[in-house]
Amino acid sequence: MKTRALLLILLACLVAAPAMAAKLTREQLALFYGKDSRVKVPVDTMPWQTIGQLETAGHLRCSGTLVAPDVVLTAGHCFVGKKGRLDPAVSFMLGIDGDTYDTLVGVKHVYVSQVLLKGIIRHPHSMTIPPAVAPYDFAFVRLSQPAGKEFGYLPLFQGNAAALKSLLVRNNWRVTQAGYPVDTNGVMMAHKSCQAIELQDDGRLGHRCNTLPGDSGSPILAQQNGKYVVIGLQSSAPSARDRQRANNMALTAPVFGGLLQRFIAGKL
Repeated sequence: MKTRALLLILLACLVAAPAMAAKLTREQLALFYGKDSRVKVPVDTMPWQTIGQLETAGHLRCSGTLVAPDVVLTAGHCFVGKKGRLDPAVSFMLGIDGDTYDTLVGVKHVYVSQVLLKGIIRHPHSMTIPPAVAPYDFAFVRLSQPAGKEFGYLPLFQGNAAALKSLLVRNNWRVTQAGYPVDTNGVMMAHKSCQAIELQDDGRLGHRCNTLPGDSGSPILAQQNGKYVVIGLQSSAPSARDRQRANNMALTAPVFGGLLQRFIAGKL
């Protein structure tokens, strides 16, 4: 399946999510290929307890994952504000279940590539990531407190693109995605064992996990030696009318792993 020259991001960062939907809209069902395969997961067990929700100064929201005691991995486009300026994260919430949560942590610093900030094309209710800047759609968030000491954190896949492809082959190209989509009002949903399609030369992974606005930055997980590792993050999705011509796209760990390790070590 060919990916469009420009990948339209469903705007993941919403000021307020609607109440739990009893029925998906026609557009949402189209994005899910006609079937909702997501399940609610317990936010107090691994690996789900490491996944939370980031909020920006502009009150926009995305999903993110603890990958070190005080570092969250998410998508860069979550922090693209007006005119391409940085809209920094201000908080990270963990253990969310509807109107309740376990922990709210402040944010000290956000790293987003200037290439992404300058290259994203904004629309009134969405964004477009041109292919030239798509590999830069990652962000690292330094928390004010090491929440990972209490909630744990997930390991990032270590290896190059060839090693990742070998892992995907061993797993029959099955991955898992989990985050806080707009339709469930603060309830984490996961699509377990969803289908990865193709690992592209620029490090993006086409997949068919059920994602909606709010899932941007959420982890793409794979089993390695019986445990989950983060192999990537949710980046973009086509519009419902283009679903049959394009897959969802995740950005994989080999693209940003080196920079992330520098950030964790305080060298970035």
